[in-house]
Amino acid sequence: MRNLITLNSGKLVPTASLAAELDQPFELIDSIFDTLTDSITCVLADMSLGQLEVQQFMKDGTKNVLASFSIQTFDDKILSFAHFADYNQLVFVLRSGDIITATYDAQTYDPQMTVVEIVGSIETGLEAAAWSPDEETLAMFTTEKTIVLLSKMFEPISEYTLVDEDLKMSKHVNVGWGKKETQFRGKGVRAMEREALASLKASGLVGNELRDPTMPYAVDSGIISDLDNREISISWRGDCEYFVVSSIETVSDPSEDSNNLERRVLRVFTRDGALDSASEPVDYMENNLSWKPQGSLIASIQRKDFNTEEESLELIFFERNGLRHGEFSTRLPPNEKVRQLCWNNNSEVLTIVLNDRIQLWTTKNYHWYLKQEIYGENIQFAKWHPEKDFSLMYGNSNSLNIVDFAFKMIQGPTLEPFDNGTTLVIDGNTINITPLAVANVPPPMSFRDFETPSNVIDAAVNLCNEVYAALNKDFVYIASVSSFEDMKKGKHPDIKCEYSKLEFANENDTLRQVAFINDSVIAVLFDSNNVSNIALIEVQDASQPLVINVIPIMGKVVLIRSSFDYNHLVYETRDGTVMQLDFEGNSEIITKFPQLSRDFRVKRVHNSQSLDDNQWSTSSSELVAFGLTSNGKLYANDVLISSAVTSIEITDSMLLFTTAHHNLQFVHLNSTSFKPLPLVENNIIDERIRAIERGSILVSVIPSKSAVVLQASRGNLETIYPRIMVLSEVRKDILAKKYKDAFICCRTNRINLDILHDYDPELFYQNLELFINQIEKVDYLDLFISCLIEEDVTKTKYKETLSLSIDEAYEVAPPPPTEMQLYMKKKMFDPSTSKVNKICKAMLEVLLSKPEYKKKYLQSILTAYASQNPLQLEDALKLISGLEDADEKDNSVTYLCFLQDVNLVYKVALSLYDIKLSLSIAQKSQMDPREYLPFLQNLFEQEPLRCQFIIDDYLKNFEKALRDLIEINKDGATVSDELIEYIKAHDLYKPALAEYRHNTEKQNYIYAIFAKSLSSQQEYIEAGIIYEMLGDYKEALNAYVLGKKWREALTLATQHFPSLVDETANDLISSLSFDHKYVDVAEIYLQFLDNVEESMTNYCKAYHYDTATLIAAKYNRIELIEKVVDSGLGDGFAVVAELLADCKGQVNSQLKRLRDLRTKKEEDPYSFYGEETEQADDVSIAPSETSTKESFFTRYTGKTSGTAKTGASRRSSKNKRREERKRARGKKGTIYEEEYLVKSIGRLIERVEQTTPDAVRLIAGLCRRNMREQAYQIQKNVVELLDMLKKNVVEIYTISEKDRERVNDNGEIYYLPEIPAPEIKDFPKNKTIDY
Repeated sequence: MRNLITLNSGKLVPTASLAAELDQPFELIDSIFDTLTDSITCVLADMSLGQLEVQQFMKDGTKNVLASFSIQTFDDKILSFAHFADYNQLVFVLRSGDIITATYDAQTYDPQMTVVEIVGSIETGLEAAAWSPDEETLAMFTTEKTIVLLSKMFEPISEYTLVDEDLKMSKHVNVGWGKKETQFRGKGVRAMEREALASLKASGLVGNELRDPTMPYAVDSGIISDLDNREISISWRGDCEYFVVSSIETVSDPSEDSNNLERRVLRVFTRDGALDSASEPVDYMENNLSWKPQGSLIASIQRKDFNTEEESLELIFFERNGLRHGEFSTRLPPNEKVRQLCWNNNSEVLTIVLNDRIQLWTTKNYHWYLKQEIYGENIQFAKWHPEKDFSLMYGNSNSLNIVDFAFKMIQGPTLEPFDNGTTLVIDGNTINITPLAVANVPPPMSFRDFETPSNVIDAAVNLCNEVYAALNKDFVYIASVSSFEDMKKGKHPDIKCEYSKLEFANENDTLRQVAFINDSVIAVLFDSNNVSNIALIEVQDASQPLVINVIPIMGKVVLIRSSFDYNHLVYETRDGTVMQLDFEGNSEIITKFPQLSRDFRVKRVHNSQSLDDNQWSTSSSELVAFGLTSNGKLYANDVLISSAVTSIEITDSMLLFTTAHHNLQFVHLNSTSFKPLPLVENNIIDERIRAIERGSILVSVIPSKSAVVLQASRGNLETIYPRIMVLSEVRKDILAKKYKDAFICCRTNRINLDILHDYDPELFYQNLELFINQIEKVDYLDLFISCLIEEDVTKTKYKETLSLSIDEAYEVAPPPPTEMQLYMKKKMFDPSTSKVNKICKAMLEVLLSKPEYKKKYLQSILTAYASQNPLQLEDALKLISGLEDADEKDNSVTYLCFLQDVNLVYKVALSLYDIKLSLSIAQKSQMDPREYLPFLQNLFEQEPLRCQFIIDDYLKNFEKALRDLIEINKDGATVSDELIEYIKAHDLYKPALAEYRHNTEKQNYIYAIFAKSLSSQQEYIEAGIIYEMLGDYKEALNAYVLGKKWREALTLATQHFPSLVDETANDLISSLSFDHKYVDVAEIYLQFLDNVEESMTNYCKAYHYDTATLIAAKYNRIELIEKVVDSGLGDGFAVVAELLADCKGQVNSQLKRLRDLRTKKEEDPYSFYGEETEQADDVSIAPSETSTKESFFTRYTGKTSGTAKTGASRRSSKNKRREERKRARGKKGTIYEEEYLVKSIGRLIERVEQTTPDAVRLIAGLCRRNMREQAYQIQKNVVELLDMLKKNVVEIYTISEKDRERVNDNGEIYYLPEIPAPEIKDFPKNKTIDY
């Protein structure tokens, strides 16, 4: 859809310094671009005298004479010229066979200092020569048909002599399977076939209907054209790996072996000189040749002049293997002489050089467009710049011209309501017109078109999309339609006027570009002697244009276009200055770009940050020019806002541009303060970023439809509806209370309908009835209600960016919620604060307020009930149950079953005890009638209370069923067996006790069976309390004994069973001793068995030496102190001393192991984690995608790299359990050992803390019994152990973040929680032995 326009052109007329001395004119022979110095090197020569002069023209205008010398041959021809600026060397290859180098002095540029020498010579002479694009290899074709390759240092690489056998290298495939139709035939047979074809055409029949379409009428033999200049051509591929040679060979005639014919052949060679392929025969192919730099196509010319009805000049393509690969008609006369073919550097433009003009062709969708023509006289050569894609140089014998081009998308306005997406495509003399808002016609087709008498160089359309202007070399063509509606109906624009440039310019002036101001003024840019002029032509009456003004411009103009609102013309000069021009000729400077832009837009931007939105004025706005340079930099006035940009467009509120990173980006035009945009990272969810197909560019923007039209690199069009543009319209409609329009827009573009509420909740609730009336359709209202979600979409996926700063970083998508987060969200859900519930309740309030609403929106009411959380199905079913119309009731039931699980609806209907409604719902489910029909039939036959009981029991509403059963048996004197069994079956003791709280007799009966249930569940204490409360002391005593409640048990035994006191006491002593409750045992011995010695013994076991000593003194048993207390102190000393020794040894060994592990891990982590190979419990059972050997990543995380990337878990639950067991064991040599050691020391610290109170009491007892040495040792060992732990606890518990890193089953990295370092408390020292 893009067109080529001329940005700038310059003319250079080099003059040889020897011309005046010799009084002989020098001709311009050749010229090349020098990329190293950004200059142009020209070769001037008088070949009749053998005089040559080389001049270099710098960008600043200076001229250097690099060489001036004579050659030994006269009337020779330069076949190739190269300038190696890095070597200061010029290389000439002459037809006579000489290879001449001229090495100049780059400091003085004195031609007298230039060293000229012949570095080589081909005695037989040369016919063609060409350097490779990298200037490393020279290919030459000798008169003896030999290909010679030389290096840059002129060392031979290879030689290859052409022979007829080469033609057998043709790699084309015969698909005729030996049929006669596919074989070569003579001229007579071909003439007969042409006559047959002409006869078919005359009869009105289509030839392909009468023959096999795969069979050709004739097979080419490769004969040459009479206009062939018989020259040899060489062309290199862009990567310099191959080159192709076009030559004429004499071969035998396939139809008559006795005759010979001349055939032009293409041979493809590698850069080493090896023959790769030869072309298939093609009739009338000529010598012109050019290999596409970035591709596999070789272009050439075929002149079809054998049949007057089919005379044409076609451009044909070959593949590297020599096979044909398409063609297109050049639309030139068959006798037109083609001088040269060449491609531009990026292979987008194919150039056909003629005598008086140069044609530029581009292709999209397999169609070739003639985009531009450059006119000249006696053009000798044309060359594209090797680095600047759109800089072309062409020359004749006297002058050199340099032209810069740029792609231009010729569009109509993007200003509403004129945004029809009108796009103009130039194709030779045809203007293709497609209003993309009306019809998205894929190119090369178009919606409408019109033709001009000659090829078009630029075109434009006015604001109303009804008047068109087209430029060619000498005329401005004005075409129009009566109205845009007529164009929709099929009317093509008609040319109303052919306006000659002589009306406003001179004969030698060059027309370049055209644009519109408003609807009725055309601005034409033309050059006159390197001065730019703009002619303003009034076309109110398209048939009678009138020149208003011709304005000369200071500085060369490179681009003109209409401003955004079409009220002015804006243009850019060569120095990057952007000016605004009105139709009266008044100009105003807007800005100056830091670099020359090849595409730009101008719009007045309102600064909404300084004033309210309603206060639009000139003082609150500024004209802003957005320019795109050739290297992809995007400027807003003089501020660089982005790089790697490929195309731009603007609307009234946004700047749009595509990037080389395949994104479509948007910038809000609500501020005149522009800053560089932030980088676009992965997983961006900002509405200003939209991913697009690779290589797509902007074609048009249609704001009224929220549409953007893109063209992919292959040429097809794609219309997208970016979320930012759609949401912008939705937000406007919401604020304007146009809820129906907003709803339709959201529904069409799959926007979450919650935005209708979330964007302005207060406005929504205030206008809820208006919302319902505008939506009107029940289905639409149902869709809105049923799609509601809890989140505020205006804060998540549809966050508005209008108020954000232009340089604020784009929002990145948050990670998906984990299962735990989802669980906690569900668990913490509060129905009272639910957005969905609030909207549904508000809807119900309105819909149930009026009978007409209730009748019309019954389905929506049911939707509102069914969409709440928790579900309000009871209210919905009650509403349905109250309907009188049977059909309406049935439809409502069907709809409700569609909304929710029919089994759930069935159960809710049963809970309402509505059997008929339940039956209706069951019939719409997948339940087996043999199951639900007998059940429902049984319900019909039961009494109401029994029916309710059966339903509640079926629904597992056991408490309600219990109440029903109690109500059924309320007249009974006792609790019925059925009720008792039901309570036992469903553990309904507490509800039953609550129901009988006013009936003590029945409640006591329930308590009795409850106590038995508690005893069976080993809840003896509660059972004992109930038995004691009921007066069953024997059972209470047994329960207390089993529950080890010795005080309660001995109390009952003493009060009610004195004979059982000793037995009870002994039973309690046995069970309490087993639990190490020695203090309780000691009290029982002392209080109930009067056994002082055993009491003291148990106090000593509990380290209560002071209490044991007190008892001995109280009961006057002093002798027991030495016997019992001293013995207990010895036992306690042994236990504590052994414990402390074990702890100290464990700390030392585990601390040493920890340090060894961490040192080894730092020195060689791979070896550390790879120690356990045979029992690698953390290796995935599937191999890595790159290796079958487990990696460090695999062993450490339990995932292969492929597993982690895909998130696929390959570990079974069995493997997970096994891993947890190994983690708990902390086996030596595994990756879990460090974690195990840390936790082991933590358990040791806890044990020491638990032992500290016993150690304090032991030390006190030892001191009182004058066992001071033992006391000293215990206190010393405890203090040393605690000091050791306190000193190393930080080191022990410090685990690096890398060591805590793990990968879960979803491939996500997570970290084990840090193990907090415990606080080591000081030991309360006994001052008696603190020395």
